[in-house]
Parts: sequence; C-alpha cells; structure tokens
Amino acid sequence: MPYQVLARKWRPQLFEEVVGQEHVVRTLRNAISMRRVGHAYLFTGQRGTGKTSTARILAKTLNCKDGPTPSPCNQCDNCQEITRSESLDVLEIDGASNRGIDEVRDLRERVKFTPAKGRYKVYIIDEVHMLTREAFNALLKTLEEPPSHVVFVLATTNPHKLPLTIISRCQRFDFRKISTAEILTRLEQIVEKEGISISKGALGLIVEGAENSMRDAQGTLDQAISYARGKIEEQDVAEIMGIPEKKSLLALTENVARKDPLANIELVNQLLEKGKDPEWLIKRWQKWFRDLMVIKMGGGDLVSLSPREQKEAENQAGRFSLKELLHIMELLGQARRKVSFSSQPQIQLEVLVVQLSSDFELEDLALKDPDLARVYQKIVDLEEKLGVAGPALEKKMEPSSGAAEKKEPKITPLSTPKVGERKEEESKQGKGSPQAQKGEKRQPQREEAPATDQLDEFPQKWELVVREVESRRKYLGSIMLKAKVLKVEGSSATLGLVKPFHRESLKKKENVRLIQEVLDKFVGSNFTLRYVLLEEEKERTPEEVSSSNKLADLVARTTDLFQGEIVEDTTRR
Repeated sequence: MPYQVLARKWRPQLFEEVVGQEHVVRTLRNAISMRRVGHAYLFTGQRGTGKTSTARILAKTLNCKDGPTPSPCNQCDNCQEITRSESLDVLEIDGASNRGIDEVRDLRERVKFTPAKGRYKVYIIDEVHMLTREAFNALLKTLEEPPSHVVFVLATTNPHKLPLTIISRCQRFDFRKISTAEILTRLEQIVEKEGISISKGALGLIVEGAENSMRDAQGTLDQAISYARGKIEEQDVAEIMGIPEKKSLLALTENVARKDPLANIELVNQLLEKGKDPEWLIKRWQKWFRDLMVIKMGGGDLVSLSPREQKEAENQAGRFSLKELLHIMELLGQARRKVSFSSQPQIQLEVLVVQLSSDFELEDLALKDPDLARVYQKIVDLEEKLGVAGPALEKKMEPSSGAAEKKEPKITPLSTPKVGERKEEESKQGKGSPQAQKGEKRQPQREEAPATDQLDEFPQKWELVVREVESRRKYLGSIMLKAKVLKVEGSSATLGLVKPFHRESLKKKENVRLIQEVLDKFVGSNFTLRYVLLEEEKERTPEEVSSSNKLADLVARTTDLFQGEIVEDTTRR
C-alpha cells in the first residue's frame, strides 16, 4: 500500500474528530437531526481549519445508508467511497481552475440529474472566491433554487471577495483559528499512535510555526520525521522551517539591554547566513518581548514557557521598564511590515537592532523641547564625523586615576561640638547674633566627612559596584564615580554629590533599579543608598530647576558619548 501523508491519514472522518470548530459541528448535527438541512452552505476561514473535511463529513451524514444521521457509520459503500474521493454523488470542484462561465453552465446542466447511489448530490466548490463575475452571475439562480436532491457547499479563505448576492443565498459558517493548545494535543495523539519520538520543544516549535493551521502542523511533522530519522529535536524543526532558536532570541535581547547594536548586527548576519527567515526572526522576537511585557506586569501564569525559559524571561524583564518594552514592541511591529515588502530584509533588520539599542526617550525630545533636540542632533552629527578617530580620541581623553583624584572636591570635616559648647554657642547666637535678631534662616551645615575606620570594607565593594554600573550604563557610572562616600551604617550608605542634577539622575526609576540590582550582587540584599549635596545651592524656581536638569542630563550624555570629563563648570545658575 502506498505511503499516505499524515494530513490525509489523520483527516477527520466524523464530526467528533473536527478540532476547534464546536460551533459549526453543533449546528450541523442539530440541523441533520431535526431534518432542517439547507440547500447551500458557505464555509469561511483560514487555511487548515477543516472546511473541506467538514464538507465531506456533511456529505457522509446525508448519504450514509443509516442516514441522514449526525454519526455516519464509515463502513457502508457510500461512506467508503466518499472517504476515498471516489463517490459519483459527491463532486469536489476547484474554483481556481474551473472559474469561468462555461464551467458553471456545465454545472447547471448536471445538477438536474438524480444521484447515482445516495440520497443527495453534494457539490463542494473550494476557493469559490476565484470564480469570475460572470460565473457568479450564472450560478445565482441555481444556488437560490436548486433541485431538492442537491446541496451546495462553498469554501473560501477570502469571503470578502464574494458578491453579496452569493453570500445572502447561503448559510454562512465562520471557521475559527485552531488554538495552539488544541493543535498540540492533536499532534501528541498522532505521534503516540505512530510511535514517533519527539521532544516537547520540537512539538511546540511545530505548533508555533503552523500559525493556527492543523494541516500545516501535520505537514511539518511529516517533514521532520524524514529529516531526523530518529528522535526529533527542536534544532531539527528550526532547521526545516528557518525559525531562529530561543537561545538566539535571548542573545539578541541581552544585547539590546546592554545597548550593543554591533553585537546584534553580527548575530543577525550569522542567523541569515544559516538560512533563518527574517520574518520569522521578527515574529519570534516580538512574541518573546510580549512574554517579557506580561511578566513585567506580574502575569507570569499567562505565558507558556518552560521553567528554565521562565527564569531567563524574568531576569531579562528586570532589565527593561514597561515603557521601554512597549516602545520595543512598536518598533518590532513596524519592522515586521517593512521586512515583508522589502527586497533587502537584512538592511531592515540591521536598522531595527540599532533603533532598539538607542535611547528612545531622546526621540521624544523633539516634541517636548525642539531647541534641546537640535543641540543633541549636532552632537550626533559630530560623533559621526569623528567616528574614524574614535579609539584614538577615547584613549587621549581618558583621565588618569591621579588626575581624577585631584579634581575631586575636597571635603573639610567639621568637628562635632560637645553638649556644653553647643548650648553656649546657641545661647550666644540667640542673644547677639544678627541673624537671630533679623529672623533670617540659618544656613545648613555641610555633611561630615566619613571616619576612615568606618570605610575599611565598603570602598572595595563600592568600586566593584561602580565598574559594573559603568559597563552597563556609561554616563550613570561616571556620575557614581564622582560621588563621595560619607558614612556607612549597617545596611545603608550616605553618598555626597557636588551637583543637584547628579542626585536627580541617580534617583530616576530606571537608574535606581539598575543600581539596586548591582548592590544586591556585590554588597548584599536590602542595602540602600542616601544622597546628599556637598555644596550649598541658591534657591531656584521650578522652571530653572527643570531647565537645569534637562541641560545637565544632556551634558552627562555628551560626556559619556565622547568619553570625556568636565574640566571647568561654567553653567550659569
């Protein structure tokens, strides 16, 4: 007996075997039981959802020797002939190759003849939307009032291409996409009965690649069996379908978190050289970021990942804010549309990884502050012009450790007065101080410098923290490098900063999250930092503070961009 592919061998033969179309099956079974069979049906839905298979089962229920019955026997001659596509009373017509008016005229002549063996003559017209306008017009009258022994079943994947006059003459059934869980269950049944050895990861990848089509999933499984010649692993399915593996997605996402577009460009080139599909790369990456977004919002039970993948997803989700994940998802959606119609998808992918590694907040700057955006654009242009001399410039501008120490602001420790001296001083100020007489505010004292014996263990750990933060976010590490450790008490430390905008930068949510993660790694969990100013600042209006913070943030990023340092601060306060 010749080999039969899995899609045909395991084709549904009863209504009970149709997967994912309970609303269609229930309606048809009840109609047959109540003897309310219509003369024309329209089955619509995407490929591989069971339209033609359901039409064949309907033909069996009408022509079975025990019928009409919702459960055909599959043993009688009529059922067997329909199963083998040999019945003279069930005619399957391909609408794509029989689309003209002459074929429809021939059909009109043949419907007059009674069935050869069964009760009904069933005409199944697949891809009916391919018929010409003239053919549809010629079919209208026959479709509206066919002979009593004729049943039409029209199947299409594009119902919007059908004339309304055709749709109105049929009972329409919309076949839904088959869920991944239902396809996975069906494939598990098939591999068990066929005695096929396959890993769960490979089955999951087949289901994902089928895109809700049962026939596509069975076809890929058939192909994987021939490819592996043994146990089927996830890598085998990935090679067949051109789908990137999960480890590639993890590496791409890690490079985005590290703001390393060059590493991603190299990885994308490697994947494309191995024959990976650019569209599948974006689809799977988009789905991965969707899982990160859901986990970020606390919906870990809404993602279907293995325990190992779940842990990796949780780690990577902590590297992004929710706003960043939404922005990345939007960029991936735009790139997916561009790659579909591009003659050079590799370039589109390279542009995508550069966009994902850029600071998207600066893109919104043009809308909020055009003047500041123009300044930033000039900096970007200057960076491009100096790109050739980048390494030499970086080496030249790198400050030595000794110079950095010289430029640190010197803190003069203030001695703490005794209780009696403090009372006497307060008494004198209360009586004779001009400030007290005029009601002026007393100026706050500077923070004390730390005692050396308190910082015996912390400096080495703090240096590791600063290096780790600097490797992930350069400008943030440069700010932390300028911070002065004032005091360490238990599970907290007080840091002194010279400029207010340094403190504001360290208090940003995304920076706090990164610093805390590194502190947990090198210092210990629940260790906290407190930031104070070392120099007094004049009181400024909220508008001046906001403008200063924006400018300061831009200066910090510029310093990070050119690997430089501020020699003299001439900012006007």
